[in-house]
Amino acid sequence: MTKKNSKDQQILAGNVKMDTCTSFYANGDMSILPCPWECEKQVTDGGRRQLKGRMTIEEDGTSHFRAYRHNSGSRYTHLFMTENAEVKRTRTNLIVKLVLPLGIGRIKIIEALMSQIQEIVNYIRSLKDNTCWV
Repeated sequence: MTKKNSKDQQILAGNVKMDTCTSFYANGDMSILPCPWECEKQVTDGGRRQLKGRMTIEEDGTSHFRAYRHNSGSRYTHLFMTENAEVKRTRTNLIVKLVLPLGIGRIKIIEALMSQIQEIVNYIRSLKDNTCWV
């Protein structure tokens, strides 16, 4: 996989150091505002950006935001699908997700559950004993 370094994948204008006023609220919200003397700096190349990542706040208020990797692929490996279910795995978990519409009625829900769970069980049984799950 080649690493692209295109302008459209760059989220911010570059590395910017900025003095800010940060407010921490009891509900977990934060407000980070640039100090008045930082009015000339530009953080984005125009417009608003919404980032996804993990925020860590230390006891003394020191904070770190780590952005999730962009376009790094799915964390799931899809193994098997039925009409309403999917079996997938992560590095440490096997995930079975079954979603049924409520409008089909109680009897149809029970029938769909029984048949699709049986399909999933048969799929797992069909795997070789030496299947590496991790």
